[in-house]
Amino acid sequence: MIALLSACSHALPLPQEADKPLAAKASAESADKKSVATAPPPQRKRMGKRAFITLMKPLVQLENERVMRERRLLIQWRDQHRLTASQQRALQAIAKRYRVGLQVGLSHRFWHTMLRRVDMIPLDLVLAQAANESSWGNSRFAREANNYFGQWCFQQGCGVVPLRRDAGAHHEVKRFASAQLSVRAYIRNLNTSDSYLLLRKMRLSMRRSHKPLDADFLAMGLKDYSQRGMRYVSIIRGIVRSNRELVRSL
Repeated sequence: MIALLSACSHALPLPQEADKPLAAKASAESADKKSVATAPPPQRKRMGKRAFITLMKPLVQLENERVMRERRLLIQWRDQHRLTASQQRALQAIAKRYRVGLQVGLSHRFWHTMLRRVDMIPLDLVLAQAANESSWGNSRFAREANNYFGQWCFQQGCGVVPLRRDAGAHHEVKRFASAQLSVRAYIRNLNTSDSYLLLRKMRLSMRRSHKPLDADFLAMGLKDYSQRGMRYVSIIRGIVRSNRELVRSL
């Protein structure tokens, strides 16, 4: 796992028993306490692939459409001779969100950087990474913190402390209010972090060649998402390939 912006979902209450007859209540009380004390906690049902994809697919599609609306606006504004005051304010907000300095005169380089950053991440690629990073939605961090991509944060209390965190480390696994916000932060991470510049360059090249964005190809740009490097890329590619038909069918 790597840090967010740095590179790199209940136990049921025990059923209450009906009141016992008075004659039996006292004699059963200690046995009841013992059975409750030694009973194992109820287990959360493990999420399968279909349930995971059914949960995550519409969230990814929603966030990608959000990004694509911004991209369409950028292309429209780039081709205008002059922006209105409200368009300038909206452009400033988008540029800030994607960590691009808004320049006076809006140079060709500015538009190039913006259109390289403001773009979707292929559905198959997002789902493959989420599946890998969250064990198909079954990891502690997915269940307790809605974190499906292993994003870190560094302020005390901002997330969940890893059980095997190295001595002296201060990172936590970021807590999100919803799975959708986890997807949103992940996409923004890939679109802004210096670690994924190669992915963005590959994506822009495909756009210029009028080719559909290919998850298998773009996975090469995730080499720095994990310390496993190219081994990680191979794992993600394998998940993409083996689950492509299932993703399409759901």
